[in-house]
Amino acid sequence: MVYRLARESDISTLSEMRWEHEFEEEGKFDISKEDFISECNVFLTNGLKSGTWEYWVAEENNIIVSNIYINKIRKVPKPQKLFAEIGYVTNVHTKVEFRNRGIVTELLKQVKEWAIINKIELLFAWPSKRAVTFYERQGFSMNNEIMELDM
Repeated sequence: MVYRLARESDISTLSEMRWEHEFEEEGKFDISKEDFISECNVFLTNGLKSGTWEYWVAEENNIIVSNIYINKIRKVPKPQKLFAEIGYVTNVHTKVEFRNRGIVTELLKQVKEWAIINKIELLFAWPSKRAVTFYERQGFSMNNEIMELDM
């Protein structure tokens, strides 16, 4: 298994996997798959080119089987620290036939090492209820009191 940052050439595969992930969770949509893939390709490409998103992938035999997206969010500068970033971990997905093999655990390990090297101050996620224990096993905790306003 190879773990790496995604390249622009991976974007269409990532868009397909995003559709698969959402379809598995929700089922039918009002938008066509083709329209979704087109819009997702643009979004992912722009995120990659702007440097605001990083997409980590696991591949076996040159086929992407799992992914994790990280949205790098720059914090407002402070006099004592002009540049700082945090990372929002989202869209963690593994193809059904590759699940329960420790792939996401290893992929998240790579993400955490990358975050340390790139001085990302904090990684955070909004996991589904069924994923909470996975994130806890990976060192995430619910210590922060994040407030939200649902619009």
